[in-house]
Amino acid sequence: MIKNKRQIQAIHPALRQAKMLLLVMTAILIVANFYLLSSARQLAQSYSDQNNQATWFLFQLNKEFSELVSMSRFSDQGENYRQETILHYELTWSRFDLLLHNREADNFMRTPGAEPFFSTLFDRFQQLEYALLQKQTPKNSAELHRSLKEIYQAMVTYVNTNFRVQSPLYKIQMTQAQQLAYAQYVLMLLLFVCAGLVSYIMHKEACFNKQLAMTDTLTGIPNRLAMMRCIKEKIDYMHPFTICLLDLNGFKQINDRHGHHAGDRVLHIIAQRVKRRFSVYRIGGDEFCIVIDTCDDANINMAFEELMGCFSDTIHLGSGINVSLSTSVGFARYPEDSLDYNALIRHADKNMYQMKFTRKAKAST
Repeated sequence: MIKNKRQIQAIHPALRQAKMLLLVMTAILIVANFYLLSSARQLAQSYSDQNNQATWFLFQLNKEFSELVSMSRFSDQGENYRQETILHYELTWSRFDLLLHNREADNFMRTPGAEPFFSTLFDRFQQLEYALLQKQTPKNSAELHRSLKEIYQAMVTYVNTNFRVQSPLYKIQMTQAQQLAYAQYVLMLLLFVCAGLVSYIMHKEACFNKQLAMTDTLTGIPNRLAMMRCIKEKIDYMHPFTICLLDLNGFKQINDRHGHHAGDRVLHIIAQRVKRRFSVYRIGGDEFCIVIDTCDDANINMAFEELMGCFSDTIHLGSGINVSLSTSVGFARYPEDSLDYNALIRHADKNMYQMKFTRKAKAST
C-alpha cells in the first residue's frame, strides 16, 4: 500500500513535468519555424532589382521546392500533412510556370540548354501529381519523397554547374536561403519528435489516471468503478458469471477496539489474501465483491470453500495482538438470477444479509 502511494506521488509529477517541458519545446520550435519562414520570405523579397528578376524566380523555385521535399516526407502522417504537401506542390508548380513563361525571365531562359532542361524537369514534376493526390501510405510517401528529391537534386546540380552568378550579394543570400531551408528541415523533424513524445506521455498519463481511478488506494485492489466496468462488459458479451458480495463480520469491533489504523491493516491483509485466489474488488467500507467466471454449482461451492479459507487464519496486528474475522456472503448468477447489473447487485446483497441475519440468529440461540 505504501509502495503504491509512493509510486503515485513519484510518477505523476514526473509525467506532468516532462509533458510541460515538451510542450514548451514544441511551442519554441513552432515559433522558430515561423521565424525561419519569415526570414525566408524577407530574403526572397530582397530581390527587387528588375535585372535580377529571373534569378529571383529561380530562388523562389528552390525555396518552395526544398520545403516541398521536406514536407513530402510526412505526407502519410495525416490529412493535415497531406494537404500541406499539396499546397507546397502547387506553390512549386507556380514557380516552375513563372520561370518558364514569364517575360521577365526570357533573358535567363535564353541561356543555351536552360529551357529544354527546365521544361523536361517540369514535365517530370507534373507526372508526380497523380501520386500526390492518392491516399498516402508510408511506402507511397517514401517513394514520392524520393522522386521529388531526385528532381530537386537534378535542378540544384544543373544550376550550380551552369548558372554561376558572380554577385557576392547573391551568393550570400543563396547560402542564407539554403541554411534556412536546412534549419527549417531540422526544426520540423524536432517538432514532430516533440509532438510524438507529448502524445506518448499524454497517453501514458491517461492510462495512469485511468488505473488510478479504478484502484482502491487503501488495499491496492480494483474499486467499485472497476467492478461495474467488469460486470457490464461481461453482460454486454453475454458471458455467464457469478458475483459474490462479502461483508466482514467483526470488523467494526476491531475498529472500535484497536483504532482505524488497525482496521486499515485488516482490510489490506484480507484483500491480499482474497486477491491471490479471486478477482476481488473493494466496493466500500468493509464490503468486497468477487467475480467468478462460472455458474456451475460445483465450482461455486469450491470457490466458497476457498473463500472461507481466506478467513481461517488469524490476523497479526503487532504488539502481540491477533484478531479473527468471518464474512457473510451473497451470490447472484448471470443470467439465471437476472440480466440487469443493478438487479444482480440487489440479489447478491439480499442473499448476503440473509446469511448475516441467519448467523446472528444462530449465535443468539
